[in-house]
Amino acid sequence: AVKIAQFASIFIALLMEEEIPTGLYLLRRIPKTYFKSKFPELCYSKFVAACILRIFLGYLFLVNVLFLLMMSDNVLDIFFDFIALQFLQQLDDISFNLARMGVFSKSLRVATTSKYFRTEFRRQTKVRRSKRIGFFLKAIYFINLMILLGAQIFVTVKQGNGDYQCKSITVIIKDEVWEESVVQMPGEGPKAMVLVYPYFNGGYNQDGTSHDGRPVYVEQKKFDGTPFDTTSPDPVNISVKIPARIQYCNSIRAWVFMHEYIRKSTHHEDSECPWLLRSEETDVYDIEEVQGPWQVWAGVIGKTDVDITCNECNDDADCNLNGECKKDGKCECYDDVEEVQFIGQHCEVRLKDDCRTIYGEEFNDTWSVVPVGWGKGLFQEYDRPVYVYQGGSPLVDDDKDAVFLIYSGDRWFGLYQPGGQFLFGETFEPFFKASVLNYHAFWDRAYNSGTVIVSDPTTGDTPVGVDFYYIGERGNQFGPYGALYPLQLNNQTGRGYFRCNDTNPYLYGDPFQHINITGPGRRMLHTEGMFNNLFG
Repeated sequence: AVKIAQFASIFIALLMEEEIPTGLYLLRRIPKTYFKSKFPELCYSKFVAACILRIFLGYLFLVNVLFLLMMSDNVLDIFFDFIALQFLQQLDDISFNLARMGVFSKSLRVATTSKYFRTEFRRQTKVRRSKRIGFFLKAIYFINLMILLGAQIFVTVKQGNGDYQCKSITVIIKDEVWEESVVQMPGEGPKAMVLVYPYFNGGYNQDGTSHDGRPVYVEQKKFDGTPFDTTSPDPVNISVKIPARIQYCNSIRAWVFMHEYIRKSTHHEDSECPWLLRSEETDVYDIEEVQGPWQVWAGVIGKTDVDITCNECNDDADCNLNGECKKDGKCECYDDVEEVQFIGQHCEVRLKDDCRTIYGEEFNDTWSVVPVGWGKGLFQEYDRPVYVYQGGSPLVDDDKDAVFLIYSGDRWFGLYQPGGQFLFGETFEPFFKASVLNYHAFWDRAYNSGTVIVSDPTTGDTPVGVDFYYIGERGNQFGPYGALYPLQLNNQTGRGYFRCNDTNPYLYGDPFQHINITGPGRRMLHTEGMFNNLFG
């Protein structure tokens, strides 16, 4: 409807616009000799200048119409804008007529009723000249029409390709969970998986395609914001990730979040627009302009908040003054400013030097940020550093096991790999690199039997100051994350588990005196990587 209204408005604008044909008609019909015969005391050049200004005013009207049509996303907006423009264009004629009626002042009435405004110019007697004037005016109308239609078509095509919208966005979905999402991989039957929507948080880039006249945004790697790899060194154990998409659907007049492998149901087809999240009804072309809450599918329709921000910068302030805005519109974050490294699309995440190693409060266990082994940069996911367990816990075999503390959209997960020290070996490097670069919390199942601890939802830069929980019994009785037991001292909440330095947090006494490693109620680490609470 908006497209039809935009193109129809071009024809209406040309019919409404009268300054251009009037100015050209006067110039063609009243040559200098004819003008001087009627008004020898007047300057013909002023008459020509007046006509040219009139033509210029008409083209300004058409340019305004074109800009309004380009920026309109609502039929009513186009209608009201046209009314306002037409009023402004006719304002001088209205004022002139009111002055002739003596509404303003006597002097203006005298000026507007002088003989110059009452003189009639006879129609040219030469038929050939009259035909040429008519042909000339028709040609002007046709040229103006072609220019306006060409400009509107050009803008429409560029708009559909996303050239006027942000090329890269960051999407943050609030903590919504669908416990029995329907996932159907190619060649496999449908299966239920826990869908934590924040797993899909992160960067989305235009892929150069469009859908229903709007650009399509495709999910990017959580490691560095580039497209997911299309091949894998071990497809069986390291799957090729198919990214989610955000696009516009005309059928429901909304922007939607979707994934080709995730469906709402096994019984009902939703092939036209299989949305998992959808915005309120809108016709906007720029996804950043979408307002209001989104609807989310979690077995039933609910509501959630979705924050969408453009990743492109215009100046250093868009990089939070923690980096430099480059000519390509990307932030280059500072590596070391006052012992702080900045990461993230807008350099919004601060990693202080004294927080590169953190310590747990129960066992004084040590976790550190490590660089990647195949190049420059940190081991990171979802714009947060990954902390690797170094030692200190009696529940982990420091020489054999590996534990990773990974941010996965809105929570930190502790992933335990029994005997996982082989991951850091040179032989396994290509596989480990592929896993890290293409990590995705949903498809790699961040919450599985090897996930041993989980934090509260957080947007913090590091795990420090956030409450953590042991994951105990699992099943539908306990919710999507299982039975959660506070990891903090004395099962407290609100105090956080990790700290940034190795100073003793206890006021006095043995920091381990509260732990009964061998007694009842101890927490044990099972061989498959699940912490459990045993009582009695």
